[in-house]
Amino acid sequence: MRIDGVLVALLATVSCWALNVIVVKWAVQQWSPLTYSVWRNAIGVLFALAILKATEGSVRIERRDVPLVALSALIGIVINQLGFMYATTYTTATTISLLLASIPAFAAVSASVLGHERIGARHWSGIGVAAAGTALVLVAGAGTLDLTSLRGDLLALLAAATWGIYSVLVRPLFARYSPNRISTLVLASAVPMLTVISLPQVLHQDYGAITLGGWGALLFSVFFGLVFTNIMWFGAIHRGGAARATAVMPIQPFLGALFAWALLGETVTLLQVAGGVVIVLGIWMTRRRPVPASSA
Repeated sequence: MRIDGVLVALLATVSCWALNVIVVKWAVQQWSPLTYSVWRNAIGVLFALAILKATEGSVRIERRDVPLVALSALIGIVINQLGFMYATTYTTATTISLLLASIPAFAAVSASVLGHERIGARHWSGIGVAAAGTALVLVAGAGTLDLTSLRGDLLALLAAATWGIYSVLVRPLFARYSPNRISTLVLASAVPMLTVISLPQVLHQDYGAITLGGWGALLFSVFFGLVFTNIMWFGAIHRGGAARATAVMPIQPFLGALFAWALLGETVTLLQVAGGVVIVLGIWMTRRRPVPASSA
């Protein structure tokens, strides 16, 4: 039987991304959130730049594109990491995984607001269904909900929203650069900003208290949550197309919930699962391609 290499790469990628949420959730017991994020992204960008240089021969972009890359870095990496990393300290990995499934809905709304696409009634209906699923996931914790967990839930939504917006912001750049170049240069632009914000935590981190497992978690997040997964993802898109890659994405939140149950002992409620299913249903409803907005 012939093995579908594209499907294997896609499944491996979403599995690593799902597992990374659990790894980070565990790691922030030893690492301060922003210290972990800075080291992960700083180490990752060095490898990403080296790979980009080796594969494309250059890491340059046109001067006119620098402002857009910087804005994308601020929203898609810096603010996104603030939301995601602090969400891991305040709420469960299960909730984070399921809420991140709403990213395509945020991307669709952003595309409409920015004038990239005209979204029809079916698309808006799908976004509404996804929003209802998001509400279910939030309500699922109502029995134990407190200010801390609610804060974490909202931060997870911030992470989903900023990644969705970022995905739309960089679209004009795809006409001139490869996806790998765009993601690498956005990350390179974000690291200095993230470092400045995180410097107090970086300087006060007790590195001696970090166990071998804590360092291993960081290395996993660098290579299997960032570097290798980007290579596999963009390679699979190049060979199999974006539509096929997108079709696999709904698996990620449920893998995240499964990993959280198996590895962290988190309780996964039926209401959370129902919310995740409704989110995915809403995203599936939006799969019909919107009409591109007029450039006039």
